[in-house]
Amino acid sequence: MTTIDLYRTPRYSDSVSEALRDSADSSMWDDWDLSGLLYDTPHAYAKKIGASHGIFCSTGTAGLHASLMSLDLQPGDEVVVPCMTFIRAVTPLVHLGLVPVLADVDPLTGNLCPESLSSVVTSRTRAVIVVHMWGIPADIVAIKRVCDERQLLLIEDFSHAHFSEHQDGVVGSFGDVSFASMQRKKTFSVGEGGLIVTSNDAIYERLQGITSPGSFKNTKNYNEFSGFGLNMRMSPFSGVVAKCLLSDVDEIVSSRVRHAEVFDKLISERTETFASRSLPSYVKVVSAYGYKPVLLDPLDLSKLMAGNSFGKWKFSAFSYESIAASVFWRKSRAHYPFCQNITPIGSTLEFNGCTAYLRGRISLSVPTVRHSYWTDKTVNEWRDLLALLCRQ
Repeated sequence: MTTIDLYRTPRYSDSVSEALRDSADSSMWDDWDLSGLLYDTPHAYAKKIGASHGIFCSTGTAGLHASLMSLDLQPGDEVVVPCMTFIRAVTPLVHLGLVPVLADVDPLTGNLCPESLSSVVTSRTRAVIVVHMWGIPADIVAIKRVCDERQLLLIEDFSHAHFSEHQDGVVGSFGDVSFASMQRKKTFSVGEGGLIVTSNDAIYERLQGITSPGSFKNTKNYNEFSGFGLNMRMSPFSGVVAKCLLSDVDEIVSSRVRHAEVFDKLISERTETFASRSLPSYVKVVSAYGYKPVLLDPLDLSKLMAGNSFGKWKFSAFSYESIAASVFWRKSRAHYPFCQNITPIGSTLEFNGCTAYLRGRISLSVPTVRHSYWTDKTVNEWRDLLALLCRQ
């Protein structure tokens, strides 16, 4: 009997393989826009989440870089970022001479705290980057309210949260400009790629010139700006995958939602071992990229990880820390002179929300199989294995 690899990513269907084979012999290679692939598909994605324009790029990091370039920002301007997130949600700032300012995170979700954001804004602050961690929407309405009151630009990073929903809308639709990674482990995975969305026509026009100096040949001011872009275009093959997956995305997201719901139920039954994840009342849909409970006895982690060999639960240590602790800030001075010795403002502050969030936090990988995998039988198998691991 063949054992199902529950965590194989990306998990493409036969239709994706067929589309990739067909693309190799198609005439799209002679078309600047790959026969509409680089326009129609990202726009369809954008409209599905409630934005007006979508544009593909090579990676999520490139998406942030281009997004920053598309805004009215100057070297020396301050941009508020959460004190705990992936370091590449910050490093493009340094490449552009922008100064990151650290704000605290919510102790339950790990997302940017609106109150902390408000407290770190100064006369030099120009923008805010919000990261929707692990698929859980940030308190984006409260954050947007602060941005509107203080006249700050809002950038959303929804790399972890493709099609997650706040009660007031899909994440990615709130920002002046928003971006996401679509690399191999993301919920919407094209292997390697990124996406930028906006409802601002002027920002979209600038993004065309920044990301793709050839694909938008017939657009306004093409001759003037065609040499300015950094050519961040997505691979044609990744574009083909994106087009295929977009028609299947509702099932992909519903599967991620279902997996997290099962984890919620099973983890909550082991109150002596875990504190399960906490979801704010404004959360409508969590397209789970990861599941991050709190382990009440850290010494149990090695026992839980030993159970990974059974092919069901997949435990690991939590891999994130405060951005201020990253070795990037030390290495950048020695290796990258263009970084201008920029370090985050607030690095020496105590972030109580972050400290509370990290305490006892561990990681659970989320399966990539379809939600039909879960039956009474499989749920009980997972329950029995967890009970065994907790008794060891």
